[in-house]
Amino acid sequence: ASFLEFAPTGPAITVDDRETSSRVAGHLHELGASITLERLEFGDYAIGDRILVERKTVQDFMNTLVERDLFGQIRAMADAVPRPILIIEGPDDIYTVRNIHPNAIRGTLAAITVDMGVTLIRTRDADDTAEMLYVLAQREGSERGERKVHPKKSYRSVREEQEYALAAFPNIGLRSARLLLEHFGSLKAIIDADAEELASVHGIGEKTARGIWDLARRPYR
Repeated sequence: ASFLEFAPTGPAITVDDRETSSRVAGHLHELGASITLERLEFGDYAIGDRILVERKTVQDFMNTLVERDLFGQIRAMADAVPRPILIIEGPDDIYTVRNIHPNAIRGTLAAITVDMGVTLIRTRDADDTAEMLYVLAQREGSERGERKVHPKKSYRSVREEQEYALAAFPNIGLRSARLLLEHFGSLKAIIDADAEELASVHGIGEKTARGIWDLARRPYR
């Protein structure tokens, strides 16, 4: 892809490889974002460990509302990260694009934001979306320097508390924390496991496994 020929020093954003033809990806490059292309399992853009962004035009959003695959997509993204974001892009009025009762649309928006904990952002056009993503990546990059994996949040689900507790260990990001928790089922089981058992989990290396094992058993001096 042409916009990967140079290595900009701007904030890092992972772009799903199916989004590369969009104006958003092009404008992110113009802004100087450091872009990585990848096939993302969920969402269209990934920023750090915490943020996934699904982008839909107003028309796409309303079409998927009718076709009912929207909830599945967004729920999967919401389950994958602590900061899921849905961007609805375009100048069209969300209530007049399709012949759907406004309360049905409001109910969907309520379910996405309240039930799934997804942040909803409206943007004017693709350039506005790119600039929003750029600012999100800038903020995430600067905040990560200050506090690697402990976001300021007044409420976290038990699941998130477990993930962040484990992610505070050296060389463990949220992705590795989730892999281990899914495999062992609890923090205690992970702490009690042998280094070999930890390393046997797909995606966890021996060095990481040894680090967890060692830190859990090292005397506090």
